Amino acid sequence: MRDDDTATDGAGKTADREYIRSPPERAPTVEYDLSTRVGNALPTPARAAKYAVAIALALLWILPFIGLLMASFRPLSEILAGWWHLGEITVTLENYQKALEFQTTPMDRAMLNTFIVTLPSVLVVTLLGAMAAYPFARFDFPLKKTLFFLIIMVMAAPPELVAMGNYNTLRSTGLFDTYLGLILVHIGWGMGWVVLFLRNYLLGIPEELEEAARIDGASRYQIFRTIILPLSAPALVSVAVIQFTWVWNAFFFPLVFLRSSDLYVAPQVLPLMKGRLQIDWGLVAAGSVMTMLVPVLLFAFLQRYYKRGMVAAVAD
Repeated sequence: MRDDDTATDGAGKTADREYIRSPPERAPTVEYDLSTRVGNALPTPARAAKYAVAIALALLWILPFIGLLMASFRPLSEILAGWWHLGEITVTLENYQKALEFQTTPMDRAMLNTFIVTLPSVLVVTLLGAMAAYPFARFDFPLKKTLFFLIIMVMAAPPELVAMGNYNTLRSTGLFDTYLGLILVHIGWGMGWVVLFLRNYLLGIPEELEEAARIDGASRYQIFRTIILPLSAPALVSVAVIQFTWVWNAFFFPLVFLRSSDLYVAPQVLPLMKGRLQIDWGLVAAGSVMTMLVPVLLFAFLQRYYKRGMVAAVAD
């Protein structure tokens, strides 16, 4: 073989390598006619039916909220004619102002009371639930299955049964009609499902991570604080969101354990807004929107972590 042939082959191989290393900026396009493009864009009949059912269910689910929201911004005269009538719409914030200045318990005070009860109930039950779920997921100890079964039984008990036992206890300890008494009831009521939820999630964390940390000299507390808690962040967020929603919207426990009007939480104030002779639906709608707005915003802000935690806990 001649030198120029060798040079040519070397240059050709070099050019081929350069061509392979530099991909085209975009994929080659294929031109289709209009009917083919439309056919490719349209879903199959089965998928179109699924889309139709999903959209119908979504509209059916969100329609009451739309009516509630529209009623909160309209005067009573337009609400009585039907919130769905869009001929004449008067947008006003009078209903929200009346709710915030409600005579029995202003909604701003009720919202503050709800925060005072909800935040400790969520933080304490999340931390204690994680500390209780870790031994059930990792350790073997006497009566482990029996204790876990008792926790599940407490979770399955109706709230009326829990209220009957706690009513006399709070009376005798001086915690009846106090924030602390209601907070303790919410913590005890939420511990069962939190332990069950977090235990299922912790079973999916590889034990090799903990074994490696123990070889490096880490204690159980250090393993729990530096490995288990960070890896359990999605599950903890899921627990916090669900517990926050339940405590925030709770009506039965505050109704039983709170008597002073200055301690009323938001769900307690809403029925009082109806009045005895006439129901001001705009006022009730405004109070309802203000009450449900906080859990909705919390879920919208943390939905990514919430979905990750829920999927992992159910899968495990």
